[in-house]
Amino acid sequence: MHVQRGNTYMEKTNKNVKERVLSASRLKTLETCSWSYWCNYHLKLPQKQNEGALRGTVCHLVFEMLIKKKHKKHFTLITRGDNIEASAAVFRLIMKHLSQMEESFDLPMTNEDNMKLMNDMILVGLRCDFFGRGGKVDSPEHEFLIKNENPPYKIRGFIDKPILYKKNKQIKIVDYKSSKYKFRGEELHSNIQAMVYTLASKKEWKGYKPTIEFDGLEYYLSHAFGVINNFTEETATTNYAADTKKNSWLCKIGKWRCPYIDPYDYFVVVNKKGEEIKKALKKKDLQKNLKKGEKIETRSYEGCPRHKPMSADNILDMFA
Repeated sequence: MHVQRGNTYMEKTNKNVKERVLSASRLKTLETCSWSYWCNYHLKLPQKQNEGALRGTVCHLVFEMLIKKKHKKHFTLITRGDNIEASAAVFRLIMKHLSQMEESFDLPMTNEDNMKLMNDMILVGLRCDFFGRGGKVDSPEHEFLIKNENPPYKIRGFIDKPILYKKNKQIKIVDYKSSKYKFRGEELHSNIQAMVYTLASKKEWKGYKPTIEFDGLEYYLSHAFGVINNFTEETATTNYAADTKKNSWLCKIGKWRCPYIDPYDYFVVVNKKGEEIKKALKKKDLQKNLKKGEKIETRSYEGCPRHKPMSADNILDMFA
């Protein structure tokens, strides 16, 4: 096993665990690296944040706010002023969250480079037909849960911005993460997230035309549903990102390193029953909300087995 309490290894697979439900992010992780899936969704290891992901979180918050009619004046101020600072209220909101992130994660979120990137990302999103000309934005942050019987699977997720066009009965799905429309052309057949969200739009908004057919997709979802509900540490070693050319960059490229490559220590809150309640990289993040009967313990993650240095014994075994 790869999680330790002192010198004792702990089996983390719970035979009585409740049924797991698919999501686009689960599917993507499962497809690209089985070990990353294990660390993220089973061990639920705390991981270091990166500046790009945190910027995306703040951008998403801004888009979610500005899509509301009562805040349209701030949309106008920013797009006409060509800068997020043109709206004092929005800029204060952004700085509040970036400053909190800077303190929590020891990252330079408010430096000049990050502020320029933040400004550019928000402007791109707001200028990309933000309100869906000719259509109607229907229930932003729309949550869906699909329960299918034949073939059997369950999948849930959120659609950032569905735009309905009543005239031709079409629906367009906008994903805030990239500030572009996801569901066009070849990308529909190669991007599992695009296909899942389009499937969801077909089931959620009946009567509107699906942009693609779904032959095979639901059988793939049924297969993946079975995989995640029978996932073990042994399964986790069957599909390393490092072993496929298209996914190997996810391990490390430039300054980027997968958060699960290297060994590290972290902290957990344990209750009277010995159950792990919460995990964090910093002990102080757990101390402030500690309840009676709970205690903080240290855990050690040994790193990705695919990237572990070969021991002297293993090297000798190769020549035995």
